[in-house]
Amino acid sequence: MAKLFGKRLKATPDLSKTVEWTAVELKGEGPKTRRCSSLDKTYMDLNNDGRDDLVVKTTFCMKGAPSESFYVFPANSPVLDQLAWQDMSLLLATHDKFERTGGTYPLTSLPMDQASSAPALSTVFTIQPFRLDGVAYLSLTDARREWMVIAKYRGGKRFEDLCYLHAGTN
Repeated sequence: MAKLFGKRLKATPDLSKTVEWTAVELKGEGPKTRRCSSLDKTYMDLNNDGRDDLVVKTTFCMKGAPSESFYVFPANSPVLDQLAWQDMSLLLATHDKFERTGGTYPLTSLPMDQASSAPALSTVFTIQPFRLDGVAYLSLTDARREWMVIAKYRGGKRFEDLCYLHAGTN
């Protein structure tokens, strides 16, 4: 994994092309800039259960920095037809999601001595699903880009952290 993401904790071009995103056009009047207000979709088997899912990735800014969240639905879900910029309640209501903007993602599987607390990703997040050898994974990092989590999505708000990359050790 360290080779695939490098010292700057960014995916190699080949890895970032394993998932193709399409912009979602919503009803209603949306914000003028896409950098801090966008919805994108893809169909992929995010939870590795053998069935494609509709994965919607949102990007909204917090204090000027873009932060990403994702929401998962059955592939045949009509949710995107029912959304509008003024009402995204159906998107937000799903149980299957990653929403942490302004919050934290603790690196709880990292071996730590008992005197120190586990580091955490915080505030603004970059999420990149990718496929490697037919398996779906997620890379998660924050604005500091000190740590990156490589995880499998397990449904709901659950993740299985597989490895942590530290920018100082690559």
